[in-house]
Amino acid sequence: LLLFAPGFASVQSLFTMNVFDQLCWCLAFWLALRYLQEQRPGWMLALGAVLGFGVLTKLSILALCLALPFACVVWARELLLRREVWVAAGIALLIASPYVGWQFANDWPFLDFISAYNSEVPTAMVLQNPALGLLLTMNPAFALVWAPGAVYCLVSRDPALRLLGTAAWFCLGLFLLAGVKFYFAVPLFLLFAPAGALFWDRWPGSRWAAAIRLGILATLATGLAGLPMAVPLLPQPALQQVADFLRDGEQGFPGAEPAQLERYFPHFAEMHGWPELVELTARSWESLSPEQRATSVLVASHYGHAAALNRLDTDDRLPAALGRHMTYHLWSAGRDYAGGLYVGFSRDELQPLFGQLEELGRLDCSGCMAREQGLPVFYVEGPRLPPAELRMRLRRYYFF
Repeated sequence: LLLFAPGFASVQSLFTMNVFDQLCWCLAFWLALRYLQEQRPGWMLALGAVLGFGVLTKLSILALCLALPFACVVWARELLLRREVWVAAGIALLIASPYVGWQFANDWPFLDFISAYNSEVPTAMVLQNPALGLLLTMNPAFALVWAPGAVYCLVSRDPALRLLGTAAWFCLGLFLLAGVKFYFAVPLFLLFAPAGALFWDRWPGSRWAAAIRLGILATLATGLAGLPMAVPLLPQPALQQVADFLRDGEQGFPGAEPAQLERYFPHFAEMHGWPELVELTARSWESLSPEQRATSVLVASHYGHAAALNRLDTDDRLPAALGRHMTYHLWSAGRDYAGGLYVGFSRDELQPLFGQLEELGRLDCSGCMAREQGLPVFYVEGPRLPPAELRMRLRRYYFF
């Protein structure tokens, strides 16, 4: 069932850290359940290793690291006195220690990221309303399974399921209070959905079994119908028609033409425009004189732009791209941003920083994010600030 929920199907179709994050959550729930059922120390030690690697993958799993001890305090305090629990905590800390050390060595950029990440929520309805976003991304029809499971794992007579259910609800409350995006909570349904299946299997009795199976199959059909909105199955024109229909319905747009808003499916739009960006930047670089190229650097505004320029320039037409965004800012430490090609920056941002500013071209891409269309490439010279101060002025941690 979960394979057809948009929150899982969309993530599984992209190669990002999120697919490994969901794997870590799945393994953590499974190992915790096995330990609670069998009391074998090996399961707990393996759980510590998974949580440690999970922290290195995505920090949202820290919520589970806090939730499991909390649930033990509520339901099974004796577990906190066992040696293997503390050894497992030590294993998790040891595995995650390189990340902590790196944060310490670089003045805790995570705090800058958190501040920027929560500073401005994009205008999409599902991001401004996390509970609604979570409901939609898990398919409202699938609530027939996961909604009873979310309750059942709290009131079950099974102590292991009750403890894990308490931990999952603690995580959900933490995510909502912290104001993180709704998809952080999607892995919790790796517990809620199986608990719902267990509820339907145990509660109604055999005379309702056929009707329940039929209802679950019917909800699965809605998942199949919604799959094209989660994974790239439709041709681009048909996909855009679906996106426009949903987007206009969300905003209550009454006209015949699509509303001029951000695309509804950014995970599709983000798949487009990268080759065009590389080609535009390469042409802009080749338009410079040999003297200009000899003293120029290539700087990208967004980590996606920098990665595309570095990974998709298969003909080596460009120098290595520097970046001001996220950890690219740190990887580019010590480099001189004096002048050269600046990709994706606005004129208003660059004009106070450089004496000379010339626009060399704009991105024309089909199907890319609306904010990427018309992305400018500038050639700049004459920095008005010292290199270190210029680099600090340019750095950015805001995600979008």
